[in-house]
Amino acid sequence: LKPQVVFVSTASELEAFMRTLEQQKIAVYVAGPKTLDEIFKSIERIGEIVGNPRRAEDLVQNLKSRAAAARGPVSYGSRPKVFVQVDKDALYTVGSDSYITDLVSRVGGVSATADLPTAYPKISRETALAMNPDVIIISASSSNREPNEAFRNSPAVKSGRVYRVDADLLSRPGPRVVDALEQIAEKLKSER
Repeated sequence: LKPQVVFVSTASELEAFMRTLEQQKIAVYVAGPKTLDEIFKSIERIGEIVGNPRRAEDLVQNLKSRAAAARGPVSYGSRPKVFVQVDKDALYTVGSDSYITDLVSRVGGVSATADLPTAYPKISRETALAMNPDVIIISASSSNREPNEAFRNSPAVKSGRVYRVDADLLSRPGPRVVDALEQIAEKLKSER
């Protein structure tokens, strides 16, 4: 295809591919955002790279405005403990390096897994069971629609506070992540 630039969201698993691109003198832009603000910076940088910085700035201003409107309460006492399930069977979740942890915090939740290292750690059923979340957010895909069995006695499952957010919105660090943020905010507002 002879691209001038290739955009990737993380370089960790693409080393061989990156070497091939470098050998062919193809520019690579790697974005590994850990927060919503870093996603915004990536959007602006991509706008610069493709020669349309003004459009990117306008988009980011709109997204920032929407994100600010979705912000949750500041009081810690009213913040539900939220578990984000990325994969039901393998029990992948979000950790300290995931922008999704930032999204949960921005809308008034406390991520049950915020202290876990890396962006997407795999946890054991025993660890999941001990988390006892108030709310479960499922990054919904065809194979990830229900909470893992480890959560069957959690406050989240017992009270029906299990919410699905389309994985295409939640798991892609681009403009549509604000759609996911708004959905999570709406679901957590019903918690109060």
